[in-house]
Amino acid sequence: MSDNLFRVTVDEPNYGNVLGTPPTTEKLRTANLVSLEGSRLWAQRNSENGQQVYETMESGDGLLFYKVKRGIASDEGMYVGTARVENKHRLNEEQAKALFQTPVATLAYTVTGFTEINKSIQDVKAVLGYKSYPQSSHRVTDDRYTSVDNALQTLTE
Repeated sequence: MSDNLFRVTVDEPNYGNVLGTPPTTEKLRTANLVSLEGSRLWAQRNSENGQQVYETMESGDGLLFYKVKRGIASDEGMYVGTARVENKHRLNEEQAKALFQTPVATLAYTVTGFTEINKSIQDVKAVLGYKSYPQSSHRVTDDRYTSVDNALQTLTE
């Protein structure tokens, strides 16, 4: 297992369509990614920050998902899931648009061990020390946790 932990921002309706539940076979067929059937996935935007996060991620890294406020779902502004990085998949613009409704979410990865949680910013502050919500996806610095396993276990309790 890797030693990295990431806070990852997610949004609706993408969260519900590809991470909260695995994407439908139809959605995967449209994206020409039927080989990923049954997998949950997420993607970073192909931006400077997105590239940096994506390049740092390795299989087994821990993930803590924060749902940004868009006024669509009642659990926005909360941490909504934990998981680990499984495999990376670079998408083309058409695949990104089919899965994430935008052509810029091309830095995709499947996740394993997804656990739905409902934690407030205060709950996560007690575990990782962050006092505010993440502005974008980023790696959690090593000094904020003793191990990824311990952090993920504590967050899922």
